[in-house]
Amino acid sequence: MRNVFIAAFICLSGALAIAKGPVPEDYLKGKVIISDKKLPTSWNSVSSYVSTLKNMNKGSLWYDKKSGKLTVQYAAFFAQPVNDVQVMLVLYDITNGAHLQKVSTEQFMNKGDRVIFNAVVFDKEDIEGNKKYLIAIEDRRRVIASGTFILREEGPHYSGKVTFTDDDTKPNSDAH
Repeated sequence: MRNVFIAAFICLSGALAIAKGPVPEDYLKGKVIISDKKLPTSWNSVSSYVSTLKNMNKGSLWYDKKSGKLTVQYAAFFAQPVNDVQVMLVLYDITNGAHLQKVSTEQFMNKGDRVIFNAVVFDKEDIEGNKKYLIAIEDRRRVIASGTFILREEGPHYSGKVTFTDDDTKPNSDAH
């Protein structure tokens, strides 16, 4: 009789685990979703939520023309629960194959989480525009999620007009 109860408990436990179903972390594990808009943190349907996040993921972000700043919203999804309360956000310039570290800041979360939602502000005085970056979330120096984007900024505008001085238009006597 006791074996019947144990078998029933095992079957019920398995059914509850299956009934819970997959979560967004299962579909997005190892990815960092990057956007300039606030990312949703709740959902009605896992598949529509994953689709929404993928559609919000930006390949290019622009600095604000006036302030020279950009608030990057991100969500990082991990394959396994993180056994710590902090991870590192690291930004690498990968424009020409160079993996130079540009920024490193700590992000706090709950022990055992598989996802973190946060934002970071970039300033064009510190982080150069018109370059490709890898944003990585690291746990004990091991990358557990990453994503790439191009950070854009507007270049100088030229009118195409050229103004010469009188000295510029005088014939050069040394040219003979």
